[in-house]
Amino acid sequence: MADPKLYEVIIRAEKKATNTIASLLENSEPAPLSVSHFEASDKNWHSTAIYDFEPNLKQIEQHIQTSLELSPDTFQLELKQVENKDWVAHVQSNLSPVEAGRFFIFGSHDKDQAKDQPFAIQINAAQAFGTAHHGTTKGCLIAIDQCAQSLNPKTILDLGTGTGILAIAANQMWPEAKIIASDIDPIAIKVAQDNSELNQANQNIDCICADGLTDETISNSAPYDLIIANILAKPLLTMAKGINQALAKDATLILSGILETQANDIIECYQASGLTHKSTNQYDEWVTILFQKTNT
Repeated sequence: MADPKLYEVIIRAEKKATNTIASLLENSEPAPLSVSHFEASDKNWHSTAIYDFEPNLKQIEQHIQTSLELSPDTFQLELKQVENKDWVAHVQSNLSPVEAGRFFIFGSHDKDQAKDQPFAIQINAAQAFGTAHHGTTKGCLIAIDQCAQSLNPKTILDLGTGTGILAIAANQMWPEAKIIASDIDPIAIKVAQDNSELNQANQNIDCICADGLTDETISNSAPYDLIIANILAKPLLTMAKGINQALAKDATLILSGILETQANDIIECYQASGLTHKSTNQYDEWVTILFQKTNT
């Protein structure tokens, strides 16, 4: 049987716009198999997104314009068919380890470097989002590390878990906590389960395929002392009320997947729901925002 076709979307723009567009595609549904970045000149970069289906270039262009408010003359898209190979492994095998707070994120090819790291997390090439090279994942890892210095949550929810990296990080900081890691994508859940087992965290992490907060397992385990939601600004705005209701009194909320231009809308929305804004940290074009629930 012939190998399925693969398609490459090439994004050309200035560095900041290119990275932002690539990050948007990486967080979109259906997500590409992999995304990589290349420097074309001192000013211009290009990124590539690999798909196992032929994407609609016009729809992608409209999605970029609507979500990022970019003019069509500031970026160029090109679509072509490419050689069928394991693009996820090909891209991620060349990624270097990432240090985020006390966490050390590595692939199997860098296992030797992780031996002396107390909070090492192995994340191999996989068809799911979350390797810590992205500013949203890195920001959440640093926030988890910072929270571990003063918090001791007993119940934790990781919404949009992707590879499971944030749930695994939470397990390393709070090994006695009950953790639910959820994602709308069944492939991501399989990856998260595999990574939890690989990092010896599967006993404390319940990986479930669920859309939002309405799943019975999620609702029955509420309220949560800590919720981590690394998704996108629009669904975060929609879910503000539900997330607030799922938080215990004095609980902490970590939000990411938010562009710096969207931060004020998120802060205003969650403050209006009754949460207290604690801090905002920026990594590349993305921000990670911390809130606390102080009301009953």
